[in-house]
Amino acid sequence: MKRLYTALMAVAIVASSCQKDPGGSPDTPDAPGAIPAGFNWKTTRDVNVSVSAPVVEGTTPSYAVIRIYSSPILSEENLVARGVAKSAAPFRSAFTLPAGTENLYVQTTLPDGTKSVKMAGVHGTVAVTGASMKAAAAPKIRLAANTRVESSMPAYPTMDAPDVASLDPKAVITAIESGKNYQLGASWAFYAAPEYLIPAGAEVAGEIDLNGGFSPYQTPVLYVAGKLTLSSLNIGRAKLAVLPGGEVKIGTMNIQPSAADKAAVYVFSDGKLSVEKPNVSGKCIVNNGVLTVDGKLDMNNGLIIYNTATAVLTVTDEMKVSNSARIYNDGAVTVDDLKINSDGEFHNCENALLVVNDECEFERNTTIYQRGRASIEEMTARGTIWVNCHTSVNELEAQGAEFNFSANAGLDAGRVEFNNTNVSMASGAIFTMEEYNIDEKGGKNNFTFTGDADPRAVVLISEKAYTRKGHETYFSGAIEVVYDNDRDEDYTIRKNYLLDGAVMSASQTTVITENGCNGGKDPVNPDPEPEPDEYENVPGRTYTYCFEDNWPYLGDYDMNDVVIVSRIDRMTSKDGSKVSALTINWELRAAGTTYDIAGAVQMDKVQTSDVANVESSHKGFGSGMFASQGLDADSPYAVIPFFNKTEELLSASNTWKGHPAAATRKHITTVTFSQPVDIASVLDSEMNFFITPKQRTSEIHMPGYAPTASGIIGKGSFLPSDPYKFFVTEGDQLKNNYMMWALVIPGEFRYPAETNDIRGVYEYFMTWASSNGTEHTEWYQESADADKIY
Repeated sequence: MKRLYTALMAVAIVASSCQKDPGGSPDTPDAPGAIPAGFNWKTTRDVNVSVSAPVVEGTTPSYAVIRIYSSPILSEENLVARGVAKSAAPFRSAFTLPAGTENLYVQTTLPDGTKSVKMAGVHGTVAVTGASMKAAAAPKIRLAANTRVESSMPAYPTMDAPDVASLDPKAVITAIESGKNYQLGASWAFYAAPEYLIPAGAEVAGEIDLNGGFSPYQTPVLYVAGKLTLSSLNIGRAKLAVLPGGEVKIGTMNIQPSAADKAAVYVFSDGKLSVEKPNVSGKCIVNNGVLTVDGKLDMNNGLIIYNTATAVLTVTDEMKVSNSARIYNDGAVTVDDLKINSDGEFHNCENALLVVNDECEFERNTTIYQRGRASIEEMTARGTIWVNCHTSVNELEAQGAEFNFSANAGLDAGRVEFNNTNVSMASGAIFTMEEYNIDEKGGKNNFTFTGDADPRAVVLISEKAYTRKGHETYFSGAIEVVYDNDRDEDYTIRKNYLLDGAVMSASQTTVITENGCNGGKDPVNPDPEPEPDEYENVPGRTYTYCFEDNWPYLGDYDMNDVVIVSRIDRMTSKDGSKVSALTINWELRAAGTTYDIAGAVQMDKVQTSDVANVESSHKGFGSGMFASQGLDADSPYAVIPFFNKTEELLSASNTWKGHPAAATRKHITTVTFSQPVDIASVLDSEMNFFITPKQRTSEIHMPGYAPTASGIIGKGSFLPSDPYKFFVTEGDQLKNNYMMWALVIPGEFRYPAETNDIRGVYEYFMTWASSNGTEHTEWYQESADADKIY
């Protein structure tokens, strides 16, 4: 008798499996592991949460609006709860999340619109302490361009103008006489003196030797208050000083490494020095006036240039800073190209302006200290830049570079291409750009927050951003990435690139007060947040319900016999605890079946008597297993039908690849309760979606869910402790697989095409199931065989 039962069972299984092409996938495809008997097939988890009221500068506001997101992307589709927290009444609510969700993002909004976001790990119960916040501050007046602040310019050599009256008249040069030797300081020159002067009003041209080292005055100084024009000048141990009003023009200027310990060239405020071909090494140049290089300036061998607060340095071609050379700028520097290499450093101090008309390149082991303002057309970075004040770059490329933003500093860029680059950002720092890595080349980049988290740092991308596997950019800590992820599906930032509390918003919510070092940003002026009404609609999450229709016999597991997509919106009380009505947004997406099948949902924790009214937009409800679209009168729990036959909604199955697809229609079923119910009773996990093939008593539910009062469970191939798991206790043990007939999947699911077993379509499906749900919890978003998906 046992053998006959087993044989009949096997025949029934093969003969009736969905009435489809028997050439489909095998009953047990080659897949890793075996499904544990206790696996519950759940893809979701329930969370109870409480959020305390914030503390605002020592006081508690009358209310704060709480929004809880399941993703660091703070968009409406990721909102799971919304309401109000007050000092005497924390916000308390409950919701269902995908099982793979690890963190919640709790946004607190003050009445004045100021926002704060805290990250909390997901557990069955989550208690979030109130945020510590500041109310929105009035914008500060922008710093004027000429407002001066304390500078980091180090101490530099200084000179005093000579007492002209004390100079020997013979040391005053008003012309260079032919035949005289002008080796200044030498006893055999026309006159030996420690100091020489070209006075105001004099115009001198010819040849002068500033090699120095001659007896008796080895380090003479030439002061120029008039005009001096030289085809070439060699500076050894002597010095050249351009006094206020003085003008010096030199063709080729050489400064030897043996130059004087202090400044070899010193330009006073209102003095002017113009050089065509400088060749300078070692020692230093101090510019307080106007220094113009009409060509290239090559700084090397430890040369230091101090361009002070009153100074203007212009290089019409390339400035190269190399071999441990350094430039300190607290005035204005304008160059066509700036190249820094071999341990070179550029210090742009607090009151400085740096303008690079073409390209700025700094190599590894070089540093730019950007404490003033800078405007650069193109930057190629391989070294380190400290962004301490406002920096503007039209095109920015970085390879193995480091960017360090201080608090409240700003960098504005157009096109940005980063590869293997690290960016650290302190509180209130802001990095704006138009495009980020759209050439799809860069990767291994990290933006990391450092310091106090109030306010957050901001990375704002106004146009396009590309981040994909192999081209990753991670944002970590208290950073708000401002980017519209819905603008272009080819250019998105994925949630798994936002770590440790980093969030992303379509528009900036972080309030950063404008100041001179962020470019005088127009501050975010938050709109006031009124206290919500007693009940407001909170959009729900989308879930896809997939059914096999051959219960209690083995299915082919293409999971497309009935596919329903649903999102349940709730009219939720502002304290988060009650729900007055539901709006079930549903759509029959596929019906790969030959049976007459009805679809419905049972609310497992809502009595039929708790429902006041049911209204559906689907009016073509035909005859069949349910008498009407209203409540099923035979059930003590609220059972709400959607359709009686799939043909009411679909003219084709929408499961065969290459076959014309039938149009689908979205419908709304509204459920109004006679009085508000606890939110825990209408969670997504309590929505017992089911189908009824062939007859009303034959119901197919998800594992762990009970049939309605009309469903009958008879003897069959299912596990007795759970009628919606497959199991055969006799005969062919290969079918002891604990598979299911229904599955709910978070989001829009790419269901298999006809005859393709889901176990052979999604690479990590069986890894998930055989691990008891601990591995690859979001398998449905991972690798899949595109040829086997409808």
